[in-house]
Amino acid sequence: MIYLALFWEYFKIGLFTIGGGYAMLPLVTQVVEQRGWLTSEELLNFIGIAESTPGPFAINLATFIGVKVGGTTSLGVFGSVLGAFVATFAVVLPSLVIIIIVTKLFDKFSKSKYVQGVLYGIKPVVVGLILSALITVGCQVILPNLNLKAIDKSGFDQFNWISLIIAAAFVPLSRIKIKGKKVHPILMILLSAVIGVILFGVINLSQ
Repeated sequence: MIYLALFWEYFKIGLFTIGGGYAMLPLVTQVVEQRGWLTSEELLNFIGIAESTPGPFAINLATFIGVKVGGTTSLGVFGSVLGAFVATFAVVLPSLVIIIIVTKLFDKFSKSKYVQGVLYGIKPVVVGLILSALITVGCQVILPNLNLKAIDKSGFDQFNWISLIIAAAFVPLSRIKIKGKKVHPILMILLSAVIGVILFGVINLSQ
């Protein structure tokens, strides 16, 4: 049953993802591709929506994917709602259980050299997973024809300069301070949305 598969896959993702929503992307990408739940373009769009909507990125993405997967059943709208609930519950369940256990045992193990060793060992892996997600998403946006599993020259035929320029412009913008305060992330999200509508919607530079 598709809901059991959705629960199991997202339970594993929630259990083995350390470092936040972006570290989850490599696992999510692998699952949706193997299961055939989403295309690469659909996943990329969901990532953009999940990042732009209120709430934690990882939970938003799980909810959207659950809606998509649940909507493929014969249950219609109810199937989409059920899929969203299953995926969201499954992805937060491991963290909920682990947090309860850690809270009970924190005072006892917080200064353990073994616990500290585990945490130090995990940190570089988290950085690697986030970098992997950054490279994967970045390539899909800037080099839409590039297949990272089988790289060839044809993958570099189409280069999205506009997206690269927008990304490059927003990096320094995120560091600028106005009256001692950085530009609020919400303002940057809204500004990027307006720029996207103008360039890719009105002017249609994607063609």
